Amino acid sequence: MPDIIDLRSDTLTRICKSDVETLDFAKIGDDCYGEDRYVRELEAYCAELFGKEAALFMPSGTMSNQVGLRCLAAPGDEVVTEVGYHINFFESSAVSVNSGLVLNPYHSADGILTAADARIAIQAKARWSKLYAAPKVVAIESSINSYGGIVYPVEEMRRMRALCDEMDLSLYLDGARVLNACTRLDMPPARYVRPADMLNFCFSKGVGAPFGSILAGPAEKIEAARVFRKWHGGCLHQSGLMAGVALDKMGHWQRVTQQDNDNAEWLGRRLGEAARLKYPVETNMVFIEATDAKGVAARLAARGVLALAWKPDLLRFTCSSLVTRRELERAADIIRASL
Repeated sequence: MPDIIDLRSDTLTRICKSDVETLDFAKIGDDCYGEDRYVRELEAYCAELFGKEAALFMPSGTMSNQVGLRCLAAPGDEVVTEVGYHINFFESSAVSVNSGLVLNPYHSADGILTAADARIAIQAKARWSKLYAAPKVVAIESSINSYGGIVYPVEEMRRMRALCDEMDLSLYLDGARVLNACTRLDMPPARYVRPADMLNFCFSKGVGAPFGSILAGPAEKIEAARVFRKWHGGCLHQSGLMAGVALDKMGHWQRVTQQDNDNAEWLGRRLGEAARLKYPVETNMVFIEATDAKGVAARLAARGVLALAWKPDLLRFTCSSLVTRRELERAADIIRASL
């Protein structure tokens, strides 16, 4: 059988020997003592890239989200979000157990939690006494995984910022794949994420690094995040081994995310001729409807193409640096034949 073509996720990229060979091992120190130069350089680079005062290297996007929310709210406080956003779709137990926060998830019309939606969600619960949960954070996502990788609109983010200012709320952006969104919009990251108080970005997704995430925001919040990261067991010692690789990958983020977005757009056109696309293809994901998604995924795996059965009737294909255009062309033929 030909080599496996893995379209399950963009988190599956592999570390290469050359990634490690180019590292300057003299720069790797103990980050728990603040002595790893690669970590400091990566944090400074990301703070500037996203236009925030400070940034903190984290082991994972989930930990970034959990720590970020904890920095913006206290146990018993409420986080308004959308039902399909990662913070609710995957992390609802973590939010409850780790931070004691209450999620108020709203089911939007098209995957975009608007300022009007957030206002409805807030007004749908008892607010006339301090005895009840108080909304403190609105959490949005971009690109939006559960809705096909669509981009959260710039103008809507600005409207959400205005709502947060009006109601004294913080705005948190789960930007695990935000650079794919910025590439789609042809917009500098700092400009796009400006309305958000804090955000997360995952190196282990769009830019193809094997490990890690960044949490960015105001300096005092990042100092608080440093404490919460330690509490979660996420303060690592010689983490420069991974931060150095991530820093190198970030030097090529525009080219890599553009390639992945372009490949997904091409794949979406090809699969759209044989199946129904669930969402418009805006970044690096293609979702198609399938009556028996698990069954189709199994048939594809038998023919050398790995896909993710996202829901019983939904298949996800994700483009990443793992897959070349030539491999994608072969995969498209196999997928179309299997459908």
